[in-house]
Amino acid sequence: MIQIGWVVSGCFALVAVAVSFWLINRHLTSYTNNLEQRYIVRILFMVPLYAVISFASYIFWNHSNILLLVRDCYESTVLTAFFYLLLAYLSPDPHEQKDIFRKVGLSRENDREARKRGERPGHWMFPLSFVRWKPEDGLYFLQLMKWGVLQYCVIRPTTTLAGIILDSVGLYCADSWSPGWGHIYITVIMSASVTVAMYCLIQLYVPVSGHLAPHKPLLKLVAIKAVVFLTFWQATFIGFFEDFGLIKDTPYMTADNIANGISAICETFEMMVFAFVHIRAFTYKPYASPRRTPRWRSLAHAFNFGETLRELATGTRYMLNRARGRETDVCARREAVLENVFGRSRLDVAGCRVGSAGGGESAAREKLVVGVDKTVHVGAERQWLGTGDDYAYGLEYHMKRQQEKSDGLGEQIEKELTKRGYDRPGTAFCWSAP
Repeated sequence: MIQIGWVVSGCFALVAVAVSFWLINRHLTSYTNNLEQRYIVRILFMVPLYAVISFASYIFWNHSNILLLVRDCYESTVLTAFFYLLLAYLSPDPHEQKDIFRKVGLSRENDREARKRGERPGHWMFPLSFVRWKPEDGLYFLQLMKWGVLQYCVIRPTTTLAGIILDSVGLYCADSWSPGWGHIYITVIMSASVTVAMYCLIQLYVPVSGHLAPHKPLLKLVAIKAVVFLTFWQATFIGFFEDFGLIKDTPYMTADNIANGISAICETFEMMVFAFVHIRAFTYKPYASPRRTPRWRSLAHAFNFGETLRELATGTRYMLNRARGRETDVCARREAVLENVFGRSRLDVAGCRVGSAGGGESAAREKLVVGVDKTVHVGAERQWLGTGDDYAYGLEYHMKRQQEKSDGLGEQIEKELTKRGYDRPGTAFCWSAP
């Protein structure tokens, strides 16, 4: 009976791995959009990883707790990858991403604009619809949602490591919910963290759903979260059956081992199904190219987590500066000032919009004719918007001008004449102001 279960589970896992690796290989050899495909490849590795570890936990049942902890840890990588894939779909330019959320993100500033237009202000999603507090602006909203997701990719590996250590010293006990064992604490912390991450992910999606509609993000989200939810609830129900005596010991296996075997067979079958679903959800066809890209180089790029570490560092500095009352998004606020003065965003003028809410074509490039001469203030600095050359002096320019004293007119003319060779002895020249 045990051998039959191994064969069935192994066949399901083999099909899941084969189909997933085929799709991963097509992406790696057509790696033409590394910003998006980096995250897609990370997501696609979820199915073979879950399938192999679920099968291994069936065979090496005495090490199943550690194997399952390592498997579930990869969920944080997948969730973070999907979050940044949505941002990449929104725009490959981080400045344009900020510009979009500045206008549509849930915030008090956008609520005031909505009331002026006679529209209903935004609100938090269920079950936090009753919460009245909102970020001051859409830029802060974006950073809060980022941190809500990124905290999971820090907490989940930490709890996994803690669970492995507790299991190795005999203090984990996955079958007990007693406060005397570490399982309950790990589970509570992990559940709270993943709940916050999922809420922030969906809350970020809601205001930009129109921009993302052409990429069918809901199908991708279902293809990801269904894997996690099915494995979680399935393991929970099987655990209940074991607790109520519906799964009993046999002369060859304990009830716990039988429960692990049933769970492994179900999970490997589900991974086989989701491997085929991913072919539709994360198709390689939009990236297909006659020229093949180096497979191993693409794989190394996909699993270079340097950008995640940079995001964590940037987010930490942002929150610290925000807490100290310092300016946090200088460039984005400058764009807001320019748009407020000229009536249009510089990104619109440059024709670099990736798409509209309906996924339309990029705006045509056109020259901006500036007819405004205005002084505005961003923070404590004065910004001067000129008319003659279609430019705007950058932040801190006024302060630099005050520090750098220019030469007088006479000195400038003398320097120029000297440069041109009029400083020979006996040469005289004079100048007069007009």
